[in-house]
Amino acid sequence: MRTRAFIVIAVTALALAGCGDRNLVLKVDVLSYLEASQKTYNVETVPAVGVEGEIPILDIPISLIDGLDEAAEVKSVTLSLGGGVTVASGAGSAHFKLYLSEVGAPSRALVIDVPVTFAEGVPTVIDATTAGSQEVARLFTQKNLQLKVVLDQVNITSTVTDMTVTFTKLDAIVVAGRKAF
Repeated sequence: MRTRAFIVIAVTALALAGCGDRNLVLKVDVLSYLEASQKTYNVETVPAVGVEGEIPILDIPISLIDGLDEAAEVKSVTLSLGGGVTVASGAGSAHFKLYLSEVGAPSRALVIDVPVTFAEGVPTVIDATTAGSQEVARLFTQKNLQLKVVLDQVNITSTVTDMTVTFTKLDAIVVAGRKAF
């Protein structure tokens, strides 16, 4: 509900922006819209088997406003991701990846890819910012999009127990302007 109210305010601001090449810059604290259970993810055990595929961390739909693409042109989107990885025991490495896509779409846009290493007693900090592609900007004109975060290319050197991934920041800065009619 808060998401829809924010987007309605944003669209109203766009409508009031007037003529010319003015831009509306919106900073959206996506993390504040997540439930507490979506901000922390725990993996009890990851065996030392070498390189594994993806470990899913977060996979949620995000509701935007229908018809935004008719009123505004999303010029760019910058995404920032912050968090940490801790393990009770063991060690390894992985790539922390954030994807965006249309809901139900088989393909997805890789937005953030951060290599991380983790070991017992050494908290790993994740702090990444990236300017999304035109494909990412286009996704922000859809009614819904899918946000997916995974650990990929996981390479466990000794069995990991109690891996905890915690999100501390998930921001989107959207720059939009009037469409030329």
